[in-house]
This record gives sequence, C-alpha cells and structure tokens, in this order.
Amino acid sequence: MKTILRCTIIFLAAQFQAMAADAPMTGLLTTRGKLLLCDDFSAAKVADNWSAAKGQWDLVKGALRGTELKADHHAASIRTDIELPTTLALQFDFRFDGGTVIHCSFNGKGHICRATLTPSGFVIKGEKVKKDADDKAVTVGQVQQSFDPGKWYTMLIEIDGEQMVARVDDDHVAFGSDAKIARGKSNVGFPMAGVSSQIDNLKIWAATSNAAWTATKAKLPTNTIIAPKPPTPADRFAKFDADGDSQLSLKEFIGKRPKDTHETATKGFKRKDKDASGGLSLAEYAPVKKK
Repeated sequence: MKTILRCTIIFLAAQFQAMAADAPMTGLLTTRGKLLLCDDFSAAKVADNWSAAKGQWDLVKGALRGTELKADHHAASIRTDIELPTTLALQFDFRFDGGTVIHCSFNGKGHICRATLTPSGFVIKGEKVKKDADDKAVTVGQVQQSFDPGKWYTMLIEIDGEQMVARVDDDHVAFGSDAKIARGKSNVGFPMAGVSSQIDNLKIWAATSNAAWTATKAKLPTNTIIAPKPPTPADRFAKFDADGDSQLSLKEFIGKRPKDTHETATKGFKRKDKDASGGLSLAEYAPVKKK
C-alpha cells in the first residue's frame, strides 16, 4: 500500500511539474489576449506551416531540433508565416545540445527584431533596414546568464510597439526600445548555429499594453550593453575557409563580395599569395606586422 501511495505521489508531482513548465510566464510589458499559435512539436513530423531554409530539422522526443550543416555555410533556419499584431507575447522552451546560438527572429520586409541566446546570456535588438546601406542593427537590451547544456529553460519575449522585453525563467530582464522594433511582422523564425539546439512548447499571443510596466521598469536594473569584440584576422580567415583546409582559394577569398569589387579582390589575392601557390595561408592572409 505504501509503495502504491509513494508511486502515486511521484506521478502526480511529475504531472504538476510538467504542467508548471508548460504554463505561461507572467507578462511584464503586456497582458495576454488571444492565442495565435501553439506548437508542442509532438506530431510525427514537422508541421506544414514551418518552412526550413537551411540546416537539418528533426522532431526528437516531442521537441524541434535544429542542426547547422557545414555545407550550408549558414546557421540552420526555419520559419512560420504569421501576421503579428503591434503588441504580442511569445514564449518557448529551449536548450543547447552542443549548439552555440539560438535566435528568435521576427521578420516582415526583411528582419525586424530578434532575441539572440548563447550559453552565456542573451540580447534583444532592432534589425537594420534592409534597403538602407547606412543603417545598422541596434542592441536595446542584454543579459549575462549562464545556460547549462542539456537543460531546458523558458524564454518569454514581449513586444509593444517600439518596446521589447525578454527574460528567461523569471530571471534577469532585458528591455529597451527602438523605432525599428515597431515595424510590421509577418513571420517568426528560429535560426540556430552549431551542432544542435532544441525548442519546444512555442506559443504566441496577441496582447495589450500593461499599465504597470512603467512602474515595473523603474525598479529594474539598467541593462549593460557589452559591445561585441571585432573579429580577429583568424576569425575572418576561418569564415572565408569554407572547406576547412586552412587555405583560402580565390573563390573563397572573393566569397560573397559584390561583383563590382571582384577585380580589386582578385588583385589583392594575387598580391598576398607570395608563393604563387593559388591559395592563401593564414600567415599570407594576415601577416604579422613587424614592430
């Protein structure tokens, strides 16, 4: 009898824990309204409303796993079309399984805004205007928070016009605003870089402004925005080196440069190719300057 009772208690506790993990986090910026999209990825295959552009996408134990493929030279990327209101809330579970980056990207006419997760924290940003060569993306909020590989976490993203708020498991809050964020949004994507990462229990709601946000925001610590370190010559070399052979061919060196720069880039390649081997080593690509 005691064994049956103990097993029953364990079962009920597990059920309660599962329900709690799936429950919506409390909004700060918004108050939820109508549920617009819900996907727990428990089907036999990825639903037809999802479109994969890059990478490999699999359903694994009721979660969506994205794996970057080296041949793509691009993060794994999947999207679903959905017309989104000006004020919304989006929640999903995530975990890193060797992956390095998970983006939750809102898109319309180009990229609009996104939250970017890494194992050491996350940022929220407004994206550059696609057709404006002089425009740049703007990071509006940032949080340093460690995420253990193989462990599930929950992120809530809220958008109200120009304002954007994100947090993970009711921990530190990333928040900020920019006019870029308020642009129209017609799909949501999840680009993932690295070996693999997973998402689950995705929900998107229409929402309304939360009148308490102004008072709540006044009590929050100001986000510290840490500018990313510029890539080193070795970083740039590795990015160009598509086949990973530690040599840059002319094709790799030119890469995706605009066509009107190919002639100049070809001259630069030949000038760097000191041994006329037809390939550049890292030392040729970025020679160490003598002091």
